[in-house]
Amino acid sequence: MKVGHARRKLTPQGDIYLIGYRDLPNRLEPATGVHDDVYANCLLFQQDDREIYIFNADFLEFEDSMAEEVKTMLATRYGIDRDCVLLSATHDHTSIAAYHKSWWTGKFDQGYYDWLLQTICDCFEECRANAQPATARMGKRVIEGYYGNRNVAGKLADNEVIVLSFFDENDKPFAGLVNWAVHSACVGPDCTELTGDLAGLTGKKLASTLGYYPAMIVGAAGDCSDKNFRQGRGVAEAERVSDGLASAIAEIPLDTPVELGSIEVQTFYHVVAHDDFSLDLHCEVISLGGLHLFVFPSELGGDFGIQMKKECPVQGLVFGYTNGYHEYFFPAWEYGLSFETSHTQVPKGEPERIVQKFCDASRRLGSSR
Repeated sequence: MKVGHARRKLTPQGDIYLIGYRDLPNRLEPATGVHDDVYANCLLFQQDDREIYIFNADFLEFEDSMAEEVKTMLATRYGIDRDCVLLSATHDHTSIAAYHKSWWTGKFDQGYYDWLLQTICDCFEECRANAQPATARMGKRVIEGYYGNRNVAGKLADNEVIVLSFFDENDKPFAGLVNWAVHSACVGPDCTELTGDLAGLTGKKLASTLGYYPAMIVGAAGDCSDKNFRQGRGVAEAERVSDGLASAIAEIPLDTPVELGSIEVQTFYHVVAHDDFSLDLHCEVISLGGLHLFVFPSELGGDFGIQMKKECPVQGLVFGYTNGYHEYFFPAWEYGLSFETSHTQVPKGEPERIVQKFCDASRRLGSSR
C-alpha cells in the first residue's frame, strides 16, 4: 500500500469568529486573538485502483451538505469513490465558524468556504504526489488520569489510545494518526482565543516524538471529557492536559505490525424516525486489510467504541464526527444521566441497533489481505 500526507493551516485572515458552545454572546464578537493556529492533517491510502482520503481538521464538525459537496467534487475531479472520502473533525469547541453555513451565530463566509474547498483539493493532490510505499506499525494503551466518562465520576469511557505510524523504505516514520476518544473542549466557553484545544495542542506536541504531525481522529467520545479531572478552565489548563497526554502517548511502543491489504467498503444506512423526527444516517466500515475504519457522522458513547473494536476481526479504528453531525448516540444505561440523553431525539436502544450494524458489517469484511 502507498500512503500520502499533507498539512495545511486553516486559520482565516482578518477577523475570526469562534464556533462551539451555543448561545454564548462572546461568539457574536471577533476572537480576541490566536493562541495557536488550527490545521488540517491529511492522509491518502492507495491500493491497486482504490484510494481512501482523510481530511482531518481542527473543526467542531462538518455539515452533511458540505460533506456531500466535497465527495462529489473529488469524485468528479479525481475519480475517487465518494464513499472513500472522509471529512473528519477533532470536535474543537474553540475553532472557526467561517465555513459553517448553519451555525446559529450566522458568521458564514462564502469566500472562506470556497478557499476551504480548494484547500481540500490541494491537499488531495499533494497526498497523491508524495504517496509512497509504506509499512505500518501500531501501539495502544489505556491512558487514565486526564479524562473519562463525564456522566459518572470515576468511570472510564473509551480511554484506549491507538497510535498508527507509517514508515518509508528506510524505516523512517513519515505519517500517521492518533485514534482517541475525548472531547476537545478543555479551554471552556469563556475562552475567546482561537485554539486547536486539546486535540490540536496534543497533536502539535507529538510531532517531535512521532516524526510527523498526526491526524487526530476522535472516536466514540460523546460521553467522554476532562470534566471530572479539571484543575481549571482556559488555555493554561489545555496546555497542562495536552502536555501530560502528549508525554503519555509518546511512550506507547509501536510494536505491532499492521498488514495492509485491499480496500473494501461496506456502506449501510439507518433511519431513526418517530413522531415528526426523521434522521437518515449514512455509515461505513472501510477495510484496509488489517485495519477497519468505523465511520460515523456524529457522537457515540464510549461503551460503543469499546464494543466495536472488541468485535472487529482485525484492528478497528473509530472515526466519529466524520462526514456529518447529528444527535448524541449513548448506551441505554446512560439515558437520564445527562443533558444530552435527556434532550436527544434518538430513542433509548436505537444506538445499540446502529452499533450492531457496524459490528455485522465488520464481520462480513473480515480480514482481506
